[in-house]
Amino acid sequence: MKKRIAIGVLLVAAVAAIVYFYGPTIYPILTDRANLEAFLADAGIWAPLVFVVLMATQVVVAPLPGLVVGLAGGYIFGAVRGFLLNMMGFFLGAMIAFGLARYFGKPLVHRLLGDRYDSLLARLRGRRGALIIAFVFLFPFAPDDGVCFLAALTPIRACLFALLVFVFRTPGLLASSLTGAGVIDMPEEAWIALAILGGILVLLAWRYKDRLQQWGIRILDYIDTI
Repeated sequence: MKKRIAIGVLLVAAVAAIVYFYGPTIYPILTDRANLEAFLADAGIWAPLVFVVLMATQVVVAPLPGLVVGLAGGYIFGAVRGFLLNMMGFFLGAMIAFGLARYFGKPLVHRLLGDRYDSLLARLRGRRGALIIAFVFLFPFAPDDGVCFLAALTPIRACLFALLVFVFRTPGLLASSLTGAGVIDMPEEAWIALAILGGILVLLAWRYKDRLQQWGIRILDYIDTI
């Protein structure tokens, strides 16, 4: 057990070092579609693989936003291919996070997330844990950045967690892929209005993310009492 904790601490330190040294390079790529397009163009034939790795990275490294990556997937690779790559990347990242937490246990999760999700972990260990996980994946402001790690600390089987990821993240990833590919077509004025509204919502979500997550947790409380 001590060996696992030591390896977990080293792993966290390695991830922290990567984020510290390469974060200023990676973050602009994942938060701006033009930067992401240029980066993938430079990757050439390896672009699909690089994209999957980037999507998986934003799942494991929670502070990185996935919306830009999801939209860019549809825009760059098209609706069908972009959706498949989005799914592959998210699924890979979710299972990596789940696997790391299942192997190294609570010490690693506590190092990564702190104690701010302890109440959510208690609910996930309840009889409606799978339902709550499904809701978190569907609800945009729920604390889904940590649920992949937290789920591994519950009795849920890996195959059931994988099924929940596949089923309940598909609608959001499909919508972002179709939107990025332009399949969901709207007049130019509507796109401009949507872009402005989206920018405002992103700013508000970032500014009030803690309150929004608390709101999501209160909804989870209600689900847990049903």
